[in-house]
Amino acid sequence: MRLDDDTLPDLARGCAILGAGGGGEIDLALAMARHAVDQHGPVDVIGLDDVPDDALLMPCGLVGSPTIAAERIPSGDEGLVLRAAVEARAGAPVAALMPYEIGGSNGLMPVVWAGRLGLPLVDADGMGRAFPSLAQLALELSDVHVGSWALTDGRGNVVAVDAADAVWAERLVRGASTTLGGVCAAAPAGLTGAQARAGAIAGSVSRALACGAAPDGTGRLLMEARVTEVARRVDGMRVHGSATLHGTGPDAGRRARLELQSEYLLALEDGDVLAAVPDIIALLGAQSGAPVPAQRLHRGQRVRLIALEAPEIWRSARGLAAAGPRAYGLDVDHAPIAPEPVRVRR
Repeated sequence: MRLDDDTLPDLARGCAILGAGGGGEIDLALAMARHAVDQHGPVDVIGLDDVPDDALLMPCGLVGSPTIAAERIPSGDEGLVLRAAVEARAGAPVAALMPYEIGGSNGLMPVVWAGRLGLPLVDADGMGRAFPSLAQLALELSDVHVGSWALTDGRGNVVAVDAADAVWAERLVRGASTTLGGVCAAAPAGLTGAQARAGAIAGSVSRALACGAAPDGTGRLLMEARVTEVARRVDGMRVHGSATLHGTGPDAGRRARLELQSEYLLALEDGDVLAAVPDIIALLGAQSGAPVPAQRLHRGQRVRLIALEAPEIWRSARGLAAAGPRAYGLDVDHAPIAPEPVRVRR
């Protein structure tokens, strides 16, 4: 499999869907990825099973404010700086890159850097979707601790972070990203092929491509609706929000409520759970089919509410403790995605 100008738009749409409304907007990252493959050629995608046990992988992406990331265009040199820092730390050459997060723009930025470095991209990632915290890496659920990180702003500044655990890694990396201008490139230092096979989400790039190519994003359609109300409030460092959806067309008369923070977290109808994090909730424009980011959700939009199952590890007891509804302060339990309703077209 190769990523080129023909396949990158599907990858971008799929990454936006797997972002569950978050993960940063993909337009700039797509433009950068297209430029990279135009200048350096297509990026080869290899399977996780094809990576030797002792090969050094570089999961990577951006960390920090999505708003700043959209305004402060990356130089494109971040991957070169990260590779040098990771290789110096590990004492071995980087064999391939991998997104640490497939959802949103972080599914595309490693394509930019892989193209410029002439390295392959591994068909895997560290989350299987977008999550707001570096502590929510699937590797941690498999006891592959990710505490050492290399960070750069692409302008010659490099920060090394060694954390005692995943929670401290999140705190320290976020703090350093603020110092580096609000957003920076980041990569765990020292992940081997064997460790990635033990805990990474295999097939993430392929899934994003499939989601992007399918009109329905390969998700289960829960409702066709119009957004009738959106409310947001700031609580500490997080923005909490909710939205009301009124059914349209075959779903006229139905009403759903969405709870959101950086991503869409919970969809309810008459108190019943239609879908809940860590499963992936997405809104697609009713006409365009384009994913609607949570920060751009507004009253009057006509949308299709869809949901996709998260990778199985996130639906385990440990996965739900780390990324289920209660991890976000929502007083509900996770439930399987509701079946697609039977629709009778009038």
